[in-house]
Amino acid sequence: MKKNFVLAVLCSLVVIVGLVSGPDALAKDTGSIKSVAIVSLTVSDVGGSVNSGSIGSTPVAELITATVNNMITDAENKLGSKWKVTKVSSFIDNADYKKAGVEKTLTVFSPKVNGKEMPIFTQVSKEIKGGVIDPQKAKDLCKALNVDGVVLIFSEWLSKTGGFVPTTKAMSKNILSVWDSNGKQVVKERVDMVGNKTLGVGGFKAVNNETIEEWRDSYNRALDKIVSSL
Repeated sequence: MKKNFVLAVLCSLVVIVGLVSGPDALAKDTGSIKSVAIVSLTVSDVGGSVNSGSIGSTPVAELITATVNNMITDAENKLGSKWKVTKVSSFIDNADYKKAGVEKTLTVFSPKVNGKEMPIFTQVSKEIKGGVIDPQKAKDLCKALNVDGVVLIFSEWLSKTGGFVPTTKAMSKNILSVWDSNGKQVVKERVDMVGNKTLGVGGFKAVNNETIEEWRDSYNRALDKIVSSL
């Protein structure tokens, strides 16, 4: 009886672990990938978490918009240590790239490169958070941009409050996805990261030109972990 109980508990734990880690991880198969292009980078202030309780003179949406424009360069530089990266600035005007995008109906922030906003490829929240693109679009984009794989990055920005003294810090949940020229998703990695600096107490925090960099820093440290695992 005791043995059966232990086995039941172990089985339950396996199921729970699978539910927690399964959707955000994919066995990596990058052997055929030598060159990539980041075709989508989006940031979401989920539920207005960054904006809620913020103290600062500049609207939070403006701060995020300005920060996102630098994040594409951050990502290209980091991925450049692994693969040859075709920079967005070289294909932002590519007709096939622009045609593959869909109307932006989701509340997300995307970088502007050479004054033009990067497109998104889905109107489904679950798909953009999971780095999902239509397989045929992935194949077409690889061909149009002359790369082995296309990269999609999603960064969800929140505030984290906790501890004996309930201090508030920046937090980001980051997913990087790679699709190859056959339309197969070969990488899906998620890393959550908390900022280093305390921005406030009890959910109230300073959000300004200086402190918004805490979210960018947490995103960059998450990307470092993801790239090192590829």
